[in-house]
Amino acid sequence: MSLLPIFLLLGVWMVASVQGYVSYDYKWSGATKYYVSREHEPFNLAKMNDRCKGLGGYLVQIDDIHENQVVQFLTNSVSGGGPFFTGITDEESEGRYYTYNDKKAAKFLDWRWFQPDNWWDEDCVEIGYYGLNDAKCGTNGRYVCEV
Repeated sequence: MSLLPIFLLLGVWMVASVQGYVSYDYKWSGATKYYVSREHEPFNLAKMNDRCKGLGGYLVQIDDIHENQVVQFLTNSVSGGGPFFTGITDEESEGRYYTYNDKKAAKFLDWRWFQPDNWWDEDCVEIGYYGLNDAKCGTNGRYVCEV
């Protein structure tokens, strides 16, 4: 069975890779490009957001259910699967999630079961197979940029 129908249904297709990232174009209600990092490294919001700015964007901010599904699909498609860090955090005030890039309240939070739990002072948010999870900043992981 081919994945082509899924790609066409979602309006997603893979584009040429940029060094260190897998690049995807997404067409649904406008054009968005996502860069999914390939390397696992300690996650730092400021550093990774600056890297995304270097690509012309910012750490992904999940705006609605459609974008949530697309980002989950993309991250699950990358070798090794998720989870991947996003640009959502509650580092300034526990339980008040906002987007790091523009400091606005997060628009869409599709939490995985029993999340968020702030288990080990978890202020960063990652997306994986079953939704969003609060995770400790600084742990090794990959991330998604939105352009």
